[in-house]
Amino acid sequence: MSTDDDPGRLPTVPLLITDHQGMDILTPEECRALLADEEIGRIAFIDNGQTVVLPVNYVFSADSILFRTAAGSKLALARQGAGASFEIDGWDRDSRTGWSVLVKGRAAEVTDEWMVAVCERLGVEPWADGFPRDNWVRISLDEVSGRWIFRPDRAAARPGTVA
Repeated sequence: MSTDDDPGRLPTVPLLITDHQGMDILTPEECRALLADEEIGRIAFIDNGQTVVLPVNYVFSADSILFRTAAGSKLALARQGAGASFEIDGWDRDSRTGWSVLVKGRAAEVTDEWMVAVCERLGVEPWADGFPRDNWVRISLDEVSGRWIFRPDRAAARPGTVA
């Protein structure tokens, strides 16, 4: 007898939790899987009292967002150990479905020689030409949340799942 036929056991169907707007809440595991699959995201932080949001190419490793940068506001943020947010998303125009993942954490410059060497092997190369981007920044994964946005009449498979 399978566990699904046993009246004393709960079915093995995943529990979907929704937020106050009816969007499905992604599990922390789904959020991490999406962070691992993507390579472009947006870092958000406060610089001189102003909110700044900038795109970066990154890698997700050891529960951290890691990216290269040149001298500037992102490196200054990291050297201050300031709070930062990081966001990724995806969408399908035809089905009008999408998802987003938000990370809240602290930025830190990676200065340990061994850790810099590890970062160098992760394959993150700067997309933009110009200034050398020899500095590494790490954003800790203090909080992670995500949402799956869909229309019930056009629902597609949740991101990171097999349809």
